[in-house]
Amino acid sequence: MLQNNNTSALVEPDACAPALHIMEELLKVVQQLSATHDLQAVMDIVRHSVRELTGSDGATFVLRDGEFCYYAEEDAITPLWKGLRFPMEICISGWVMRNRQPTIIEDIYHDDRIPIDVYRKTFVRSLAMVPIKTNDPIGAIGCYWSKVCRPTAEQVQVLHVLADTAAIAMDNIGYQESIASQARQLEEAIDGTLLTVAKMVELKDPYTSGHQRRVGILSYDIACELGWDKKRCEMLRRAAIVHDIGKIGIPGELLTKPSKLTPQEFGLIQTHAAMSYDILKDVHFLMPIAKIILQHHERLNGSGYPHGLTGEQILPEAKIIAVADVFEAMTSHRPYRPAPGMDAALEELLQNKGVLYDPGVVNALIRLVREKNYCLPE
Repeated sequence: MLQNNNTSALVEPDACAPALHIMEELLKVVQQLSATHDLQAVMDIVRHSVRELTGSDGATFVLRDGEFCYYAEEDAITPLWKGLRFPMEICISGWVMRNRQPTIIEDIYHDDRIPIDVYRKTFVRSLAMVPIKTNDPIGAIGCYWSKVCRPTAEQVQVLHVLADTAAIAMDNIGYQESIASQARQLEEAIDGTLLTVAKMVELKDPYTSGHQRRVGILSYDIACELGWDKKRCEMLRRAAIVHDIGKIGIPGELLTKPSKLTPQEFGLIQTHAAMSYDILKDVHFLMPIAKIILQHHERLNGSGYPHGLTGEQILPEAKIIAVADVFEAMTSHRPYRPAPGMDAALEELLQNKGVLYDPGVVNALIRLVREKNYCLPE
């Protein structure tokens, strides 16, 4: 990004602290659910986490029981429907499961799907509900507010992450599968969670929608070109698809600013690498990823950030993401400039090969593009 010396008002980093806290806590909850082998424990974790992470007044964990919705667990400011069963055709959780899609209701008294008599004696005025296992729902997670409001996209994403991870935990409880199969399912849960987390970042910066996913694909393909084993390539891909997770702690107006950034603004954006590390470092199965992400803006000659590392001090995985990140960014439009294009991206990498970027990584990318007609997906 280009800089100038103009001054402008900045949102203090502390203003983004709630978003960072939510991200950190959400990843801890995913870790808890992944290690849980008891249905009651899964429901307890989810109902408590929904309220804490969304700031809602109530949460329910609903199980499908044939053609009925069983409100198995709840956490709310006053009692809701714990222990009760309702026919699917008259219940909003039933609607979510039958239609295999989430719903948001800003005012329950203005939605024909709501059984008003059931809700009238409760505090509920607004709600969000998502299915557990979208393809073949086995339940639903509900989130409720005592005042008329519209849940934010971030709050709904939190529900999706919890529902997806709960689905994997419930599958593991219900079926005695091989260790290999359970490991595969855990990897799928991690992948789904990381992709959802990436989308949460993109909600703040819609201009870079898909950037992290594409960097993940390109990083994986470069590593394969270098002859890395599949497991290592997969870990790299996972790191790359959340390499900008720390941007959730950066004011959105800076990420989408169409004009040049001031030095102060650019310095604030540079903190995202360290923020990414802080978010992921305490999640044990993401620890290698956290360190890779921390270093993806380091450069061979020490001119990068946050620590000015040089040469072999930088992880090989971080060197790959650095090249993939630059290539994807320069071939994509940004609010502050049009896409320079593929030729310009390759020229940047070749001119700075061995100075900023690892020569072997750059050469691998060049082979993919020039010899194998490689194209990034949309």
